[in-house]
Amino acid sequence: MGNTETAKRTDRIIIVVLCAIGCALILWFALGNAQTKKGQPADDNVHEVTYKDYDGKKIGIATGTNLEAESLKYFPNSEYLYFNGYPDLNVALENGIIDAYLGDEPALKSTHAQQPQIDYIKERLTNNQYSFGFRKDDEHAKKLHDQFNEFLRKIKSDGTYEKIDSTWFGTDESKKVVDLENLPDTNGTFRVVMTPTDEPFCYIKDGKHVGYDVDVAARFCREYGYALQIGDVDFQARIPAVESGMYDSTNTLNVTPERQESVLFSDAVSEGGIVVAIRAADLKREGSEDARQSVSSFDGKRAGVITGSFHDGVVQKHLPRSEISNYDSYTDLVEALNTDKIDYFLATTETASSLLTEHPEFVSLAEPVEALQIGAMFAKTDEGRALKKEFDEFLAKIRAEGTLDQIYTFWSDPANASTPIDTTDVTGERVLRLATTGTKIPTSFLVGEKIAGADPDIAIRFCKDRGYGIDVLTVNFSGIISGIATGTYDFSLTDAVITPERQESVLFSEPYRSSDLLLITKKSAGGKSEDGGNFFERIAKSFEKNFLREDRWKLILQGLGTTCLITVLSVTLGSLLALGVCLFRRTGSRLANLISDVYVRLLQGTPTVVLLMILYYVVFGKVGLDAVWVAVIGFTLNFGAYGSEIMRTAIEGVPSGQREAALALGYSERQAFRDFVFPQAAVRFLPVLRGEMINLLKSTSVVGYIAIQDLTKMSDIIRSRTYEAFFPLITTALIYFALAWILTFVMRRILNHVDPRAGRASEKGEGER
Repeated sequence: MGNTETAKRTDRIIIVVLCAIGCALILWFALGNAQTKKGQPADDNVHEVTYKDYDGKKIGIATGTNLEAESLKYFPNSEYLYFNGYPDLNVALENGIIDAYLGDEPALKSTHAQQPQIDYIKERLTNNQYSFGFRKDDEHAKKLHDQFNEFLRKIKSDGTYEKIDSTWFGTDESKKVVDLENLPDTNGTFRVVMTPTDEPFCYIKDGKHVGYDVDVAARFCREYGYALQIGDVDFQARIPAVESGMYDSTNTLNVTPERQESVLFSDAVSEGGIVVAIRAADLKREGSEDARQSVSSFDGKRAGVITGSFHDGVVQKHLPRSEISNYDSYTDLVEALNTDKIDYFLATTETASSLLTEHPEFVSLAEPVEALQIGAMFAKTDEGRALKKEFDEFLAKIRAEGTLDQIYTFWSDPANASTPIDTTDVTGERVLRLATTGTKIPTSFLVGEKIAGADPDIAIRFCKDRGYGIDVLTVNFSGIISGIATGTYDFSLTDAVITPERQESVLFSEPYRSSDLLLITKKSAGGKSEDGGNFFERIAKSFEKNFLREDRWKLILQGLGTTCLITVLSVTLGSLLALGVCLFRRTGSRLANLISDVYVRLLQGTPTVVLLMILYYVVFGKVGLDAVWVAVIGFTLNFGAYGSEIMRTAIEGVPSGQREAALALGYSERQAFRDFVFPQAAVRFLPVLRGEMINLLKSTSVVGYIAIQDLTKMSDIIRSRTYEAFFPLITTALIYFALAWILTFVMRRILNHVDPRAGRASEKGEGER
C-alpha cells in the first residue's frame, strides 16, 4: 500500500514539474526571440556596406581553403569560427551564428541565386584564378596536365568556353546537365577528386554529378579518349588525395604559392575574386541593391495591410500570390514586420519617409507599387455635397497661395513631430466632426492627447476659414468610410486614396495631394618540382611547416583545452544525470519509467553529431548560446542516457538479499540503498562507465560540426593550411591516446577507493592482457 501511495505521489510531482518546465521553456523562447528582433543600428542607411564594417564581428572560415589567411588579413580584430564548407557557412550565416565569411565570387553568385537571403558585397578583395591541380613528380599526371592546358586553349578560342561559362553561371536550370555516358576509355581513366557541395563547380543534381568543373572534365575526357572517375571528398582532403596517388587531379582551386608547393596547376579554368558573404538583410542600404528590388519579387510573400484600407486590393492586383494579414494601424504593421510575422506592407511616400526615419531596419523599394491621388471624404448627401464644394474652393485657394506646400513642408520636418495643433480658437455655430486615424506620421498623429499632422492641419484651417467649429475624432481606418456614409462623421482627411470602390460609398474632394504607394520591408545583409631532400630533412621541413610556422602549435594547445573542458564537464554532469535517471526509475512510478525509457531510447537512437547539430542550429540557433556549452549539453544528455542504463543494470545485479538483510538490521530503504546496494553496484558499473567516458572523449572529435575549435578541428585547420596529413593526424592520435590513458588512470584510482580488491583485480587483469 505504501509503495502505491508513493508512486501516485511521484506521478503528481512529475506532472507539476513537467508543467513548470514547459512554462519556463515557453517564456525562455519568447524572451530569446524578443531579443533577436531588434533592428539594425541607426547608421545602417548612412553608407554602402564595405568589408571594413565587419572587422571585429564573427567571421566564418571554410576549413581547407586559402581563405583563413585572407580572413586574418582583412578582419584582424574578429572572432573566427570554422566550418566544413559553404552549406554549413550559409546555415551559420542565416542563423546569426556568424556575421560574414569570405568566399569565391562565382560560388557566391550561385549561392545567392539559390538562397536570396545570402548575398555578398560586390567589391572584390582579390582577383584570383581557379585551376585544376595535378599530381607532381608523375609522368602520367604531367601528360594529363599538358593535354588539359592544350584543351583549355582550344575551347577558349572556339567559343565553347563562353558557352560553359554562361550555362553554369546562368539561371536556366534546364541547361545545367552534364553528359557522362559513353565516355571513351581508349587512353585510360582521368581520375579527378572534387567536393560535391561546391556549387556551381561540382554538386549533385538528380543523383548525378554536375557543375562547371564536371562539364569541363567531361568535355576534356571526350576530346582525349579518357573515361572519367570522380571522387567525392571534403575540401581539405582534395590535395592530400592527389598527393597520395589516389587521383590524378583535383578540380579548380584558388592558386596560391603554398598550394603550388603541393600540386602542379593548369592554366586558369575560370577567374574571379574573393568577396565577403553576408546576410542579404545586412546588405540593404539607402540606394543599395535592396532598394532596387522589384515589387514583383515579393509576390508570394506575406503582406500586412491596414483593415479597411485599399492596400488589400493593391496587393491582390499586383502581388496576387501573397498571403494577406490585417492590422489596425501602422504601429501594428511595424511590430508585425519586426517580429517576422509579415514580409512587407505598403505606405504612401510621406508615411514611408517617416517610418524609415524611426525604423532604420526597414527599407522602401525605389519602384513604386502605384501612383496615388489623396482626397478628403464626404457623405453622399446634399449636405455632404455642399460641404465638399466649400472644401474644393478652399483647397484651390490655399494651393494658389502656396499654403498647401508650406503645410507639407512643415510636417515633413522631423523637428516638428512634437508640435500639436491648437484648436481652441476654432469655433462656430456649426461644429464639424472630423474623422482621422491619428496613427500616421506625418499626415495624422497624436502629440499627447492633441492632434497633429498635415491632414488635420488642413481640416482645421478649412473650418477656421469657413467659420465652423471642429471636433477631431481619432478612428480606426476600417470604421471611417462607413462612419462618413452613415453620417456619423461630417468629413475625413486621413491620407485616403481615391479609388472607384470607395467612390461608390463616399464623395471625394479634388485631390489635395499626389503620392506614391511604396513597399516597405526589412533590410535584408607547372613548374619544376623541388628537391625534397633526404628523409630527415623532409621530416624537419614538415614539422616546421605544420607546427612552428605561424605558431601553429598554439592551435593544438587551444584545441586540447577545449576538448578537455567539454569532456570533464560532460562526464561530471552526465554522471549526475545518469544517477538521477536511475533513481527516478526506482520510485516505482509507471510514468517515471515511461519518461526514462523515452529519454534513453531517443538519445541512444540519435547519432551524436545529429544531436549536436539539432541543438546548435535549431534549439539554440536564435538564442546565442556559446557552441561549447551546446556541446556540453549534448554530450551530457548522451552520457546520461547510456550511463543510466549501465548503473541500472549494475544495481539490479546486486542480490536482493543484501537489501533485505539491511532492512532486517533496522536500516531504512534509503539507508540500505546508500550504504549497501549502491557501493556494491558501483564496483560493477565503474569499469563499464570508464569505457563510456573514453568513448565520450573520442566522440568530442565531431564538435567541429558546430563551429567549435577542438583538438580534431585544430588538426583539420592545420592540414587545411599545409595540405599534409602525417604530422597533424599522428599528433592528434597520440594526444587522444594520452588523454584516454589519463582518464583510465583516474578511474582506476577511484575504483581502488571504492573497492581496493576490485581495483587490484582490474589492474592485474589489464596487466595480463
